[in-house]
Amino acid sequence: MSNRRFLPVAALLFGLAVLLSTPAIARTGRGHFVPDELVCRMLPDYTIDSVNAEFGTVVKSHQIATDCYLLIIPQGQNAESLAISIEAYVGVEFCRPNYYLAAPEGLQRSSPFVDAQARLPIDSQKAATTINLEDAHLIAEGDGINIALIDGGVNFSHPEFALIADQFVTRWDYVSNDALAFDEPGGSCSGHGTFIAGLLHLVAPASNIYVYRVLDTGGVGDGYSIAGAVLQAIDDSCSVINLSLGMVGVHDALDEALKLAKQRNIMVVASAGNDSTDLNAIFPFPATRTYCLAIAALDTLNQKADFSNYGTKIAVCTPGTEIYSTFLDTTYATWEGTSFAAPFVTGLAALILSVDSTLVWEQLDTTISQTAVSVDSLNPGLEGLLGTGLINPVAALQSVLTHVHGDVTGDLTVDISDLNGLVDFLFFSLGESLVAPSADADCNGVVDVGDLTALIDHLFFNVTTTCMIP
Repeated sequence: MSNRRFLPVAALLFGLAVLLSTPAIARTGRGHFVPDELVCRMLPDYTIDSVNAEFGTVVKSHQIATDCYLLIIPQGQNAESLAISIEAYVGVEFCRPNYYLAAPEGLQRSSPFVDAQARLPIDSQKAATTINLEDAHLIAEGDGINIALIDGGVNFSHPEFALIADQFVTRWDYVSNDALAFDEPGGSCSGHGTFIAGLLHLVAPASNIYVYRVLDTGGVGDGYSIAGAVLQAIDDSCSVINLSLGMVGVHDALDEALKLAKQRNIMVVASAGNDSTDLNAIFPFPATRTYCLAIAALDTLNQKADFSNYGTKIAVCTPGTEIYSTFLDTTYATWEGTSFAAPFVTGLAALILSVDSTLVWEQLDTTISQTAVSVDSLNPGLEGLLGTGLINPVAALQSVLTHVHGDVTGDLTVDISDLNGLVDFLFFSLGESLVAPSADADCNGVVDVGDLTALIDHLFFNVTTTCMIP
């Protein structure tokens, strides 16, 4: 378009550059932390005051929801050594350095190819047609769902967002410590958050996107701040959280925040990483945690993208190459990476929840996973290592629309066959393939004897829970 400004030549050359530095996952996590900060939590009946008195530390921040403290250490002390000493002290549950996490694209081979002319509509790109978003949007667009984008900020002034400005909510910039979570230029990962924002809007065009900036322009941020953003997203009533970042090891404060998100039925979607490695070999965090969905990337042939991690911990996969989205200033870009596979699943979760907001975490997980299309035949040697396959938004939404609680056999009616199927499953370990989220007859998110009671009440005593009515 003629009214779009060209980026300076240097920026365009940067966009064409292919970064050959060491993998991002090796540049963050263990050994890479804020030099003067520790993250600690006390056991019940002990206070942080005893630690401060003994070791000269000072409380900088306290995340009340998870009872995690951020401590400043005395000048000249080594954070790793001091953390070991404090963790061995009476009453301390854990004490670790405040490790960094990073967006893998900022430090690895992938960099954006900048498009100053907006050469194609975002929704006509190969990735959108591969997962048939056009038909999915005939069913749902994500109305009323809040998505948390915890990343490098967003270019709120991008022309792509002009007509939907009210759907973007800037919550906090944990890097600059102010209220405008803007995607700043000048680094290898500038534009990363804006790019993901465009993809979230592509998949769930009616959802609200709450923006929390935790990564600097190089794509790096400390785990305690990221944990703070997760906790704020919980308080902000976000239903889904996108985390296109990671590290080696575990950041305890962030881990506690993610556990709390799961307890609150908030789905956290995490990119699997770009090391072309089995997750069981490197255990990237948070993707490998059981309360997150780890997302792998496919190329345009539905084969594993050459950079994508894989393994038994992958939940599903989505397109992750030749992805086109919003970028800095008024521009667009093509980029690749698992960071950009994750928002397709985040957006899908929002679509599903907009159809049925009563779904609990396990039901949402099952709906996404069981409707995916296997790509094992296209990926010899990787069978079972790309999750249940390529997401299928239309099938996922249709499964929710035809969802009848108590319908164990999946025939859209609740009858004696469902009772038999549930008995077989609960007491004889039979018919596991028949049991789906719809087997949750009492709507508490767990398939157990309570569902058997609900089915008996419905079939023989005309007592029916509200959610069993289709």
